[in-house]
Amino acid sequence: MAETILAVIGMTAGKVIVKKATESLLDNKNHLYTYLQSNFTKIKHQDVRFSISYLIRIKIPGTSKFLLVRGHRIKDQLQPVGGVYKKLNGFSEFEKWGYKLDCSSKGIKTDNISENDLRFRVKGKHALDVINWFESRKDRETTYEREFNEELIDDLKFDASIFYSKSFREVQKVMKVFNYSTFHSCYEVLIYDIVEFIPTLKQEEELKKLLKNPRQLGDDLMIVDISEIERLLVMENEEQIAKIGEHAKYLINEK
Repeated sequence: MAETILAVIGMTAGKVIVKKATESLLDNKNHLYTYLQSNFTKIKHQDVRFSISYLIRIKIPGTSKFLLVRGHRIKDQLQPVGGVYKKLNGFSEFEKWGYKLDCSSKGIKTDNISENDLRFRVKGKHALDVINWFESRKDRETTYEREFNEELIDDLKFDASIFYSKSFREVQKVMKVFNYSTFHSCYEVLIYDIVEFIPTLKQEEELKKLLKNPRQLGDDLMIVDISEIERLLVMENEEQIAKIGEHAKYLINEK
């Protein structure tokens, strides 16, 4: 009798486990690869680095040229306007996921400006929790004006009265999951939201004026052609005057 009861309990427990596993798979069917990697590989118990940002495509109207700016963290490269999203209510709710600040020894330290940046580490088994939280748009930045204002109006002195009103079109989301970073010595999840700035007629005029600017080594802003983004470098008079960050390619590819 006791053996029969134990067998029934075992079968019931097995069914419950299978049911829960099936439900988890169904709940996470849009991220099946991430679910499997984060639950059934060595990544489960390792720290995984997240960097979640938006990139703004600013195209000069009527041309195949784009506006790029010098990076704040990587000073010797041009990149799209944009940056890491910010969390709006700190990271206390992330503590159950093993939240850690990004590694300052790799040159990406946390300071007063970047303390709520969505650049951090959690245990791999919670990677999908972070992705689902991000996609819920809860307690995080959901607009794109901040980096536009900081990089173009504050730093590069674009006319605030002309660029006061801003409109954006969401183009695509790029997600690179669990690639190993030799530089950071860990697996990474990199998420980029690509958005396009939609200028007014007056803003179009201002952007077209930038075509007249000569391009020189060390410029903080540069207008580059699509072919230069494809090559990831800018040449003038057979001399390289700038290199372009690889993620700039997301501006010209909507696949």
